[in-house]
Amino acid sequence: MMNSINSAEYVELKRSIYREYSLSYDEDRQRFVSPEALLQRIRWALEPVEPGHNLLDLGFGSGELLLEAHRQTGGTGVLAGLDLSPEMLSLARVRAGNVASLMQGNSLDGLPFIDGIFNLVTSLNLLQELPTKAIPSLLEQVHRVLRPGGCFRAVIPCMADRSPASQ
Repeated sequence: MMNSINSAEYVELKRSIYREYSLSYDEDRQRFVSPEALLQRIRWALEPVEPGHNLLDLGFGSGELLLEAHRQTGGTGVLAGLDLSPEMLSLARVRAGNVASLMQGNSLDGLPFIDGIFNLVTSLNLLQELPTKAIPSLLEQVHRVLRPGGCFRAVIPCMADRSPASQ
């Protein structure tokens, strides 16, 4: 699905970055965004969610959004997450593994979910990390897994053309 770099190169690049970054993920992130600002972004992304809704979080990081979704839905509905990094998967399983189904996978190789299952798909700080030419295919996949009337909410803090992956 990727055009500017192949999927294997992208996966290895991102895995090598997050292999190191996962060790200090929460601490490092706080240098760029305060806990209050992060919670504000999470709550914005989750505005459409209601009890009983099914939610998918792409690039779930350490699982904060999924924990907040669990609080807002009262533990009803299905919460799922997909992340490329095995290290971030391990970190999120400690934090949110009991409230969400977490999977390791490359969202650019297609979303491993049935059509029309999610009311809401979220993504915080993922799209700017992707090769620009790969984004339309990912958005098609997001549309495929959304229910009719479903919503996609993404937080994109910087421009995609500044990401090394988009070169």
